[in-house]
Amino acid sequence: MPGESANTEPNLARGETRPLDSWKEIAAYLKRDPRTVRRWEHEEGLPVHRHLHGKEATVYAFADEIDKWLIGRRVIEGADQLQLPLSRAPQPSAGPPSETPQKDRSARPLIIAVLPLRNLTGDLEQERFADGLTEELIMEIGQCCPERLRVIALTSVMQYKQSPKSVEQIGRELGADYILEGGIRRYGRRVRMTARLIAARDQAHVWADSYEVQLPPIFSLQQALARELADSLSSELKVRPSQGRRPAVAESTAAHSAYLEGRSYFLPTDEDIKKKLEHLYLAIERDPTFAASYAELALVYSRRLYRDFPPNVTLSRIKERALQALKLDPKLAQAHTAMAASHLFGGWDWPKAEASSRRAIELNPSDAWARIVRIAYFLVVGQPQKATEELRQAHEVNPRSLEQGMWIATFAYFARRYDLAIERCQEVIQLEPSLPGAHGFLGLCYAQIGDYAAALSSCENAAEIGKDPIAQAATTCSVYAMAGQQDAAERLLRELVAAEEKRYIRYIFLAQASVGLGDHQQTLKWLGKAYEQHDPLLIFLQADPRFEPLSGLPAFRKLLRRIGLPR
Repeated sequence: MPGESANTEPNLARGETRPLDSWKEIAAYLKRDPRTVRRWEHEEGLPVHRHLHGKEATVYAFADEIDKWLIGRRVIEGADQLQLPLSRAPQPSAGPPSETPQKDRSARPLIIAVLPLRNLTGDLEQERFADGLTEELIMEIGQCCPERLRVIALTSVMQYKQSPKSVEQIGRELGADYILEGGIRRYGRRVRMTARLIAARDQAHVWADSYEVQLPPIFSLQQALARELADSLSSELKVRPSQGRRPAVAESTAAHSAYLEGRSYFLPTDEDIKKKLEHLYLAIERDPTFAASYAELALVYSRRLYRDFPPNVTLSRIKERALQALKLDPKLAQAHTAMAASHLFGGWDWPKAEASSRRAIELNPSDAWARIVRIAYFLVVGQPQKATEELRQAHEVNPRSLEQGMWIATFAYFARRYDLAIERCQEVIQLEPSLPGAHGFLGLCYAQIGDYAAALSSCENAAEIGKDPIAQAATTCSVYAMAGQQDAAERLLRELVAAEEKRYIRYIFLAQASVGLGDHQQTLKWLGKAYEQHDPLLIFLQADPRFEPLSGLPAFRKLLRRIGLPR
């Protein structure tokens, strides 16, 4: 009947700006029951906002925003639409509409890139806050739906901070299906954040929301916002958040701020590592029960495994911090990653390394470091095909990282996938041409496939850029030997040996430098000293093609047994 229709029709286009402060008021304005209104928010993008109070949240909406949403909904009513929600501010798409991720549940996981949040206040002191919130979003979203979502790592997205590139180009470069972008305004203890999800392929706006909070005295604002947004995102993409999400563990806002600032130093430089360590130790000083700080410390020390630091000191610190993190939070993915590194590189306990790395990936499949450790495990136990598959997935979640790019290149080399190793080295060099280690290792890969001219040219490029640690010198020595530059290789080796009298030397690097020169007895002697140092790189003796000439020697086979490497 006409009268009934008029009474049940939602209010439309009245231009009111008054706030609606609860689900009940929103439902009354729309003349629907609260259950229907909640479903519209989840499935059709009804513009509902949230105000966070610690761990709790209340909802509110504005009448004029709802009116605009109703108009957009009327336009497409009855059409064959996507199952994805509408944007708050729909824009015409340049191409065909994006496919719904619900269409094929058996399809590969969706890949999301969280771009660095824009600091909209104009206050440069808030940049660290914005970067810290970006990191929290990446971690929380990565863990909210591990079966369906993968999130690009921070080290890969930070280069797009204030980038003029289009969403389509960023998505293509990162291999992402969706881009999450947003900004924050902070005024004293009050913060407003806006965020929107965009399909990378056609730049269609999928979802948007805003959040307004007052900084709690204890509970971390970043975690509160990240959890709320992660839950909303999983709802909008029709995926179910995992049960038993790890609890918020920050007992001190100051400790969590120090932790976030420490994580913002991500470059593989001595200066960034030093600053990272300083802030993480400060976080622990402010809150000794903050598990994430211990886990991140352990991972920082893991980055020293290819540097000129005493292995026993490094390995003991990795183990201590990983154990403390697990004790404080058994469901923290980072802690399991650190523990896997300890088992693999320090304990030489392959089954425990496999179990810990698998658990880390179960908790957060977007944890790129967990995949790095798992690649190493497969190489150690002689499963290069599985290592190659993990190489692909590690690159997928962190495609533009300098440090992890070099780890992936190294492991591809060990897996005899020289094509992949060369490709990864070239990607790193394109991102940072002044990194000598990338040029040197590219030379080693070229030498392995017999392209000695390219190999020597790469080593020359590395030398022109500047001196690198002893690991790089050992790589260059190997290239000279393989390219038939015997005199140059012997001269460089003598320089390395002479350095032993002036500084700490890891003998594994001397062994790498000498093995190509054919002095097997001297190489074995240095490998024996590396064993006394408990050098973590000994686990790759069977994988590293440079040591193949030693494979038939009884002394070498005996060393492999002492390390516990599978035959």
